[in-house]
Amino acid sequence: MALNLNKLLHRTSGTCFIGNITPPTKEVANLKSAKDQIQKHLTTAIPAWLKERLGDDQVAIPRFRTQGSQAYGTCNSPCNKPPQEMDWDFGIYLPVSLYDDNAIHPTVAAKSYYTMVEESIAPLAKKNGWTLKRKPTCVRVVLGAQHHAHVDLPLYVAPDAELSKIKEIATLKAIAMDSVSFREAAKPVITWDSLKRISLACEDGTWSASDPGRVVLWFERKRDRYGAQLVRLCRYLKAWRDQKWLSGGPSSLLLMVCAVQALDRCTEEFSERDDLALRYILAKLGDQLQSSVYENAVNEGEDLNRLNASERIEAATKAKEFYRDLDAAISLSPAAITQAITWLRVHLGERLPNDSGCVSSDNGPQNIRQTPPTRAAAPIVTATSAG
Repeated sequence: MALNLNKLLHRTSGTCFIGNITPPTKEVANLKSAKDQIQKHLTTAIPAWLKERLGDDQVAIPRFRTQGSQAYGTCNSPCNKPPQEMDWDFGIYLPVSLYDDNAIHPTVAAKSYYTMVEESIAPLAKKNGWTLKRKPTCVRVVLGAQHHAHVDLPLYVAPDAELSKIKEIATLKAIAMDSVSFREAAKPVITWDSLKRISLACEDGTWSASDPGRVVLWFERKRDRYGAQLVRLCRYLKAWRDQKWLSGGPSSLLLMVCAVQALDRCTEEFSERDDLALRYILAKLGDQLQSSVYENAVNEGEDLNRLNASERIEAATKAKEFYRDLDAAISLSPAAITQAITWLRVHLGERLPNDSGCVSSDNGPQNIRQTPPTRAAAPIVTATSAG
């Protein structure tokens, strides 16, 4: 005899884990409003910045695109507030020709890209009480301690032919770089000719081949295959990560890829049994987190596991502990429901309901064998004109 823990994780009505980690509608609306304000403000602030700094009428037409958890549908409410926050990734895309045609060194372009965005958005941030933070791969707009949320602005260049494929609600006029920075250019470590794909500007002046659109399309295809259950499973893994690490830990993308790769190799059917599907994924996750992880459909040749050696061991250990306890909890008898819930809350926290009424017994195939046969009503056959 075993336990069915599915309703602790997910059910259509009543309190459950997936409901408890879903961000409140008002908080999502506030975050979206901030994102919309940023876009609207930059539409006029960027041309003004360009004219003041360079006196140049040349403009390009960048595009915006929502990406990350807001695009995948995997956003969770923060577990530990602070320091954890809900985020909205909002990429800014410019044509690579803007810099190449103006003979701007790639290193200078990357660093000045950050300066332009920070200076352009500063008045709006001051007005709303927001704080700007420069991160290694984005400009972060922190909405305030009471919101526990931020908007990340990753900065990209794209080949001109690719730019038209990047779609968002609105566009804005582009930027040019600070002329002072042009004269102080460092020796480039990369040439514009080598940027054949969408590339992300890094704060240190380097560029990374990275196309978030590929991730979105990849995840959409997997979601079509596995349904809404895949989204929930990814959210459970992210919630586990946020429970076990105040910061750091396996990236959301890494956890998503590990979950999908496990399911791609699975021959079992879990239907709506999220507890069994999660157990299956966790059985593989420890070994995955201790190794390099590649997914060519996301970014060919890139190791998505950016944890160092000691961090990989830590992550693998925690994943194996979660699997051990979930597997043991499912295997308990109905007399030990309280123990099962206690074990799961060690890994998922207090947002997992402490409700024994959500747990039922599960004998698996034995249930079918012990169910007495019943006579089914004869089907009603209606007249048809088909030949």
